[in-house]
Amino acid sequence: MAVNIETAIKNMYDLMNRRITYSMYGCRTGNGCSSADCSGAIYDSLRKAGMPNAGWVLNTDSMHDWLLRNGWQQIAFNRDWNMQRGDIIIFGYRGSSGGAAGHIVMATDTQNVIHCNYSANGVSVNNEAGMPYSMGWYVYRLVGGSTSNPPTTPPQPVAGKNGIAIDNVSYEQAKNLVPYIQSRYAWTLARDQIQRVKQPNGVYTLVIKADNKYKYENSVNRLKQELKTYYPGYMQQNIAIVDGDKKVIKIEARNLTDAQSKKMEDHMRKFLCDITLYDQTYGEPNAYGTWDVRVMGEGFNNTDAPIVLREIQEYATKLKVPKAHIKGFKY
Repeated sequence: MAVNIETAIKNMYDLMNRRITYSMYGCRTGNGCSSADCSGAIYDSLRKAGMPNAGWVLNTDSMHDWLLRNGWQQIAFNRDWNMQRGDIIIFGYRGSSGGAAGHIVMATDTQNVIHCNYSANGVSVNNEAGMPYSMGWYVYRLVGGSTSNPPTTPPQPVAGKNGIAIDNVSYEQAKNLVPYIQSRYAWTLARDQIQRVKQPNGVYTLVIKADNKYKYENSVNRLKQELKTYYPGYMQQNIAIVDGDKKVIKIEARNLTDAQSKKMEDHMRKFLCDITLYDQTYGEPNAYGTWDVRVMGEGFNNTDAPIVLREIQEYATKLKVPKAHIKGFKY
């Protein structure tokens, strides 16, 4: 039996480029339909690579036996390993990891994995550090498989944005962490959404970017309110809406002085943090009855990320969250 890992990885990228959506119903493979789930996408990709027909579209739990019977070796269980292109990682304890209680990914290199997932509503490439290790994990590697001629540049590389994953916490811990992080780190997480820009004539414009109607409506209303409070003489006619028909709408408060723009940039990042960051820093329930928190932001750069990670780890210890539950990742 010849299994070519490159064929499997290529099929996963094909699914991503086709923009299939995530669903645990329907065909589940993206093969002949427009949706897939994590195990269905991996199963069909491995079938195209040369793996035998299991007779049905496997779930994460049934994937273990299929791999072991067909040339794969379990090389790690709940421990570190040197990840290689083509490794299969299954999350969730064997025997109870079907459906939402499990997840499966395929390594594209030593740091990143490709997988069909709910968060992306389709197939995406993400740093392995952001995967749900709190569920428990198994690593499988093909013995003697072909991984010849791997592409030097993936069809769609990881964007390289920074994030922090806080896994397996209580609801009360998540409820404490999310607003604290949004407010405490709005200066970096919301850096690209809210910034002042110097104009050629020397005055400044405060620019707020909104990528959906909810953010736009709340941001423009709060901006008007705060400008009226802090600068009663500011003419509201100077607030302009740019690219109102585009995916990202810009709200511009024009003709501000240097001092005014500095004050409003800092103030609005904090004052709007629950609006601008609600879909970037949030908590969500997992399959085990606990919560996972994700911290992401367009302005969260490589310099800030490790500093913020360390500070969040220190703060989380006060809430009795184990440091091992908090990791940085790329997306």
